[in-house]
Amino acid sequence: MAHQEFKFCPKCGAHLAERRIEGRPRQVCTACEFVFYRDPKPVAGVLAFQDAKLLLIRRGNEPGYGHWSFPTGYIDIGDTPEETAVREAQEEANVRVELERLLGVYPNEERTVVLIVYVGRIVSGVPSAGAEALEAGLFGPEELPKTVAFKHDGDILCDYYSEFY
Repeated sequence: MAHQEFKFCPKCGAHLAERRIEGRPRQVCTACEFVFYRDPKPVAGVLAFQDAKLLLIRRGNEPGYGHWSFPTGYIDIGDTPEETAVREAQEEANVRVELERLLGVYPNEERTVVLIVYVGRIVSGVPSAGAEALEAGLFGPEELPKTVAFKHDGDILCDYYSEFY
């Protein structure tokens, strides 16, 4: 069964009904036949380091309010994933970063986002809470918070640190 979050067609306003398209349940407009594809949102983030310590922010909004994560954000139309990762570090932690490489691409547990994660280094600024953060800090591998905002955060950190251990 398709995820029935939407009831009306975004093109003509008629009702959406479930139909199998390409072997999957999809929502289809009962009037204009528009197929409503629910695609995941692309998100970009950066594991930014300074003196071998990882930049983390304590989230100031949902989901994950009050929990630690690395700077991430939705990719806006017209932006590249790299531009988004750099922008989010500036907005959330008041630091400028340079990206060094792509770490990986990760879906969240619900498959509603696809997270593109880079590794980079802080080149200027002092980590501090930006507009969407309660606080920001630098953490060594032994100092990482026990709980993180999202399940995939732990997977991503394990992927990064497993390269060295």
